[in-house]
Amino acid sequence: MKGLSNLLGLNRDAVLFDSKLYIVKAMMAIATGYVIGVGLPLTRLDMISVLLGVMYNLEPINILGIKGGISQLIASSLGAACTAVLIVFFGINAFVIAVSMALTLYLSLKINWRMVSPVAIFTCIYMTQYVQKDALGNPSIWLTYRLRIAALGLGVLIAIFYNFIFSFLYYRRIAYKRLQFTKDQLLNGLEYTQKQLEGKCDNQNREYITLFPSIFNDLDLVYSNISIMINEASYSFNLLHPEKLKTIQKILKYFRDINHLAYDINFVACRGYKDSKFDNEGIEVLKKCIQMLRRADFTVKVNNIELNYKRNTSDKNDSRINSNINSISDYIELVLEEGRKL
Repeated sequence: MKGLSNLLGLNRDAVLFDSKLYIVKAMMAIATGYVIGVGLPLTRLDMISVLLGVMYNLEPINILGIKGGISQLIASSLGAACTAVLIVFFGINAFVIAVSMALTLYLSLKINWRMVSPVAIFTCIYMTQYVQKDALGNPSIWLTYRLRIAALGLGVLIAIFYNFIFSFLYYRRIAYKRLQFTKDQLLNGLEYTQKQLEGKCDNQNREYITLFPSIFNDLDLVYSNISIMINEASYSFNLLHPEKLKTIQKILKYFRDINHLAYDINFVACRGYKDSKFDNEGIEVLKKCIQMLRRADFTVKVNNIELNYKRNTSDKNDSRINSNINSISDYIELVLEEGRKL
């Protein structure tokens, strides 16, 4: 029975990201979008845009998601405008479809070179493949544009409504759960480092080159999430406490420094740490650090966990690995100290 539960259930990381509530929210929002969209004479002609508008703007970390909704509407208008101008002059053909797509990509990259909006791309294709006709049966770019924006706008409004409603169910604890998620990812890197130093990993594989950057990505993702929440704290209906969010940000910075140190340990280890002054005492310190960090649960009140085993750093000739491990233990003390403030 437990095996079946593990097979069908979500993993721990997904649970920490409130995926179950997100699925429920999506179900309710999609159902509402369908009922309202079908009931309106204009939007019923384009239910795809209504439902896409809902899903594009269901936010796991925003109370309202207004900024995201506006971005989607701007991107949609961008794609529609690029395509409409070309259709007016040249009609719909392979040349127009190709050039309008190129224009849409160019303008999207001009606005944000890091990401091309999928909404803009969809709208560009939509304007050439889903053209509406006027009362006389003639293709109308204006009617097509109006339908697309109205349908997408309805979806955005429904998503904003459900973002607001569901924020009362999980928004207060969301920052703590994301902090716990990053702690788990950090532990993966530290445990891998311990195995490396104990000789249980093949140094030739150099797996750390892919492992630690992925941990950095997770840390950066959650840090950006917390930054958004800090910006929303002023109108979060007392669901958020800015001072605690800033404490979480500080802990995330410590996590990043710890990950840097662990990365460097693996770099040195792969070069042959046996030639340095590293010894088994460093492994024992690292084990203690991992134990202390594992005991810290940020989803509840962090207990008074003391890091009572730390290597003496007075030796100026200490190895680089030992120095990094000592720094990790110092940072974990700071993490636990800040964690007690949450």
